[in-house]
Amino acid sequence: MRLFVQPFLPASRRPRIGAKSRWVLLMAVALLALASCARRSVQPGSPGSPGWLGVDIVGMIASSDPIGKTCLTITAFFSIASWAIIIYKFLHVQAASRQTNRFVRECMAGSGSLEDAYRNAAAYPDSPLAQILREGYLELEIEDWYKQGYNLSSDQRIEVAKAGIERVFERTIANEISHLESYVIFLALTSNVCPFVGLFGTVWGIMATFQSMAFEGSGTLSVLAPGIATALTTTVAGLAAAIPASVAYNYFTGRVQVLISRMDAFALELSNIIQKQLLKREV
Repeated sequence: MRLFVQPFLPASRRPRIGAKSRWVLLMAVALLALASCARRSVQPGSPGSPGWLGVDIVGMIASSDPIGKTCLTITAFFSIASWAIIIYKFLHVQAASRQTNRFVRECMAGSGSLEDAYRNAAAYPDSPLAQILREGYLELEIEDWYKQGYNLSSDQRIEVAKAGIERVFERTIANEISHLESYVIFLALTSNVCPFVGLFGTVWGIMATFQSMAFEGSGTLSVLAPGIATALTTTVAGLAAAIPASVAYNYFTGRVQVLISRMDAFALELSNIIQKQLLKREV
């Protein structure tokens, strides 16, 4: 089987979903959504009254002390970044699954030739299975170099080719796993850090409330409000950032594990096919 190998880019440099320019768009969408929620939280014409969410979010933030506002800023950063990652990874994993299914269907409907499958794989840059096949086929083309560069018997040449293909599969699978899992760890970080940031703001607000009561000698609403606002707002903000990140992390971890299982099974099957063709000396 011969094929003129065009100068394809390596797997680590081929075009991918989620170029850096898309991060700017995702962050802008998240910021606009957050601003819209804040703007709708207070109904016009009724300052300080409960609005869209039943609470005056702007008023609660404004009445928080500097420590509370710092905690809210930290949780807002984690929330916006995690939502951008959620959107990006959802598009990426969906594209990987969709292209993988199409690639498998196209291979099953084709002639069964590695050459045809290799040509079809170029149309699916986000499919891990397509990249495994492409890298394995390119290694087969380089396999002729083993024959010409060393004085090896046929059995030795086949063993060298098999070992090279297996290393290529391992390397490609590792690269694809790394790409599929990229940025997902930030969601785990958000789900672990934000509740503690909110808890810190809660404890700080309660401390400030009791301290104000001690200084003022009374428990009026004007004395209690700043500390209580800090405590409740930071708690809600921490949970609001952590819950979606935790759900998304578990969702993407499950989807990636499915793709990893498919990659392992595909690599084993493709390795068997290539070894049979090597034994038949059809490659």
